[in-house]
Amino acid sequence: MMSRLSVSPVRILLICLLSAFVDTVHASSGQHDMPADMPRPAQVHLVVRILDIVKVEEMSGVASVALEVQQRWHDAAQAFEPRDFGRNRLDYSGADAQTRLDAMWSPAVAIENLEDEAKRKLLALSVYSGGDIVLTERLEGRYRFSSDLSAFPFDRQTLPFRFVSQYFAADDVIFVVRDQDRKLSTVAEELNASDWRAGGVRFATEQFYGWSARPFARLVAEVDIDRKWPRYFLRIFVPFLAVLSVSIFILWAPSGLIGDKPGITYSALLALAALSFTFEASFPGSMSVTSPIAFMISIGYFYLILALLLDLFLRSEVLTEHTRYAYLSQEVRLAARYLMPVLFLLVCVCVTLRSLA
Repeated sequence: MMSRLSVSPVRILLICLLSAFVDTVHASSGQHDMPADMPRPAQVHLVVRILDIVKVEEMSGVASVALEVQQRWHDAAQAFEPRDFGRNRLDYSGADAQTRLDAMWSPAVAIENLEDEAKRKLLALSVYSGGDIVLTERLEGRYRFSSDLSAFPFDRQTLPFRFVSQYFAADDVIFVVRDQDRKLSTVAEELNASDWRAGGVRFATEQFYGWSARPFARLVAEVDIDRKWPRYFLRIFVPFLAVLSVSIFILWAPSGLIGDKPGITYSALLALAALSFTFEASFPGSMSVTSPIAFMISIGYFYLILALLLDLFLRSEVLTEHTRYAYLSQEVRLAARYLMPVLFLLVCVCVTLRSLA
């Protein structure tokens, strides 16, 4: 008997807590119920303006972006008589806009690939007499994207912004982008990320399935950014060409001008290796096997060794021990002086043009 009395209050407490939790969940879900007279699916129009791209961390795949998002939808329950207010539009901003927004239905649009909570710099709400709603937000946040450095430093990255409704499936809410919305979606000409150049905004609609196996709508706004590769010319290509210029001295230097050609070549190989480590430290991921600069450095090792071996071979007595081959080494050296550098430069140019295509 005593054990029943001791357990009973615990059960009552658990039942009370469970009941309170259910009531809270029900109340919170009720705040997101669509108006009964609203046509389904509700059409939400989006305009996305890229105000600034502050920073692009291509190694970690994160971009800091300031953007303005404008949502438009129709809610007949918010219609009013213009004569009662003396105007056909009611404008709210800041805390007033948030209070008004909490008191009405909204599609609860969120950005999926937002890494942290975005800083809201502006919130404005306009309610038109006919029931049209316009919600404008200015946000600063960090957004994830798939980084691809295979064409570094001639690479192009794509910054996506994936908009979804947090609570409503595709049966209730869909995204619509019309020609006027596309025209209003712009990108700032001047960016804080000075090493990048941004293109226009393009949209694509997708469908995915949520945890309840219901189809949800997704709108993806994408911006292509191109790296300004001429800025990297002095930092990457000038040191690279300076190291490989050793081959010119090996092939063109008269006999006796350079004493220890193998030592000079091995020093150039070490300098090329140090240059590769420097590039990888400054631009992590740039030395991947598919990037143009990594390919150039790889064939640069082979090019320097081949130039040295050719010079040693032509200076040996293998080609000059017979009288009829007396001028063969001179002709081969003369051809190699032009042919090897030109072929190497041609390969580098082709690799560059391929990455730019």
